[in-house]
Order: sequence, then C-alpha cells, then structure tokens
Amino acid sequence: MPGYPPMAPGPRRPLDIGPIASAATAVAGVIVLFCSLLDLYSITVDPGAVDDSVNGTVDVGMGFYTIVPFNAPVVALAIPILMLIAAVTAIPGVLGRRQGSLVSAVSAIGATLLGLIMMMSNPLPDVAITGDLEKEATPEMKKMGADSVGDLFDRVVDVGPGAGLIVAVVFGFLASAAAGVAYWRNGTDQPQQNGFGHTAFGPIGPQSGAFAPMPVAQGPAPMTGWGQAPQPQQPPTGGPGMP
Repeated sequence: MPGYPPMAPGPRRPLDIGPIASAATAVAGVIVLFCSLLDLYSITVDPGAVDDSVNGTVDVGMGFYTIVPFNAPVVALAIPILMLIAAVTAIPGVLGRRQGSLVSAVSAIGATLLGLIMMMSNPLPDVAITGDLEKEATPEMKKMGADSVGDLFDRVVDVGPGAGLIVAVVFGFLASAAAGVAYWRNGTDQPQQNGFGHTAFGPIGPQSGAFAPMPVAQGPAPMTGWGQAPQPQQPPTGGPGMP
C-alpha cells in the first residue's frame, strides 16, 4: 500500500504428510476389499506324481468366500473386514483431523499379520491312518514312493497362496506403514501447553509490516479524581510588598 513499508513474507508451512498417509491407507484398504474376490489359496491336484500313466492336473481356486468343494478358513474373512475398517477410519485423517488414526493403524497391522500367518499355513487337514488299514495300505504306498498317507497326500495335492492373499499382504504392508506414519504425525502435531495446563497460542495477526500493531508506551497511569496526586505550589514572586 502507498505510504506503508512492504510487508515481510510469512514463513512457508512445511508439507504435512499426515493427510497423504491417511489417503494411502484408505486406498490400500479399498484395494484389498476388492482383491478378496480373487483366490485365497491355489490348489493343484497332480495324480501323475504317483502314477505315470496319468497325465494332467486339476487346478482348484479357493476364494475368501468359497464353501464348495473346499470350505475356506473363516478367519480369512477378517482380512478384508479389518482393511475396510482401516480405510474408513483413515478418512478423517484425509480431511486433516486426528480421529481414528490409532484404530486405522491397529486394523491395518492386524490384517497384515493375519495374512502372513495364512500364507505360511496349510488350509488342508492332516491325514493319517492306523491299525489294520495302515498295514494293508503301506505296501501300496511303498509302490507309489510314499511312506505315509500324509506324504502321499502332499505329493498329489499342492497348496499355495492365491492372488487375492498375495495382494492383500502387499497392500496390507503399505497400509500399515501409511497408517503408522499418519498416527505418528497426528501425535507430534499437538498444540503446546503452558505451565498452567492451558493451550499456549501464538500472537494473532501480522507482527511486522504495514499492519503490525503499534507499540504501547509503558509508564505510570495518570491519577484522576480523589486519587489525584497533589501538585506542588510555587511561591509568589514579584508582588507588591514582597521582597
């Protein structure tokens, strides 16, 4: 403005990665929810492993919601549910709020750990025979090169993680890291408090430039009325009869 000194530019605000991390958590949770439509486990049955006359395999995909012919583990449904909770509770963080960041981080980490456990586990039951049935079946299993029914079953049936479980674990790691960063940023972005337990805010308004407040002169306030201090009397000089 004419007649005023130029205003000093204010400090630039650093980039807040909290909303960005919350948005990444929400996107990863939605992706895992839709990827639960893919296979949870991939099952391959190869009869040729014990009988050379049989050529070909049978591929079976076990989904998160599959019931027939193999019932998927019920605990697998917790992975998309937890990731959905992580995505929903991360939405306030996208808007710059602090609510739900802890719930989002815990849900994403829980879904990721559960996915890792399911990748290392075998959903099929163990098979074993005993007694006379074992005595009769052992010679036949020896001809097939298997020592037990479990060994024979493992050679014929191969179970591995499906595409849905792999994608869920990958994006679960991404969501866990992003939710952890969002929670850390929200925890360190708290207003400081003074010694009386009240929030200490900085001065409001520009502190330099044309619109800076004028300094107020400090000094004793004048006393008026009954509290006014008496003024000293000056002796008269130069009057008649006065020396």
